[in-house]
Parts: sequence; structure tokens; C-alpha cells
Amino acid sequence: MTEEQPDIITDVPLTFKDKWHAEKLLKKTKKKARNNAMKEHGMTKSEATKAVKKAIGNLVGMNKPMKRTAGRGR
Repeated sequence: MTEEQPDIITDVPLTFKDKWHAEKLLKKTKKKARNNAMKEHGMTKSEATKAVKKAIGNLVGMNKPMKRTAGRGR
């Protein structure tokens, strides 16, 4: 059998180099998104930064399970 490449979402510890590259890529992407929001949507720098942070938080939060409500008849 051929050996498969590991998935991205595994519990393999990242090396310093991989972690550094991932952080640089995230920082560069955030900066591009902020500048794009400022240019195309006319936001101030602080508004654009908050919007980008909120959008990333929403993406990260998509993996969380739904909260159950504690109500009557459930």
C-alpha cells in the first residue's frame, strides 16, 4: 500500500517553521482584508480591523456545536 499524506486537521505538532509561516500568512491575509474594506467600503482603519476580527471569529466559531436551550417541553 502507498502511504497517504497526513490531513491538515490532525494532531501532529507543528514545527516552529510551520507555525511561523501560518502566522505570517494569517497576518498578511488580515491586512489585505482590512485594506480592501477600507478601500471598497469606505471604512476607517479601526472599523475595518474590528470587522475583520469579527468575521474571523465567526468562521472559527462555525465548528462549535449548537447550544441547546433549556426550555419547557424539551
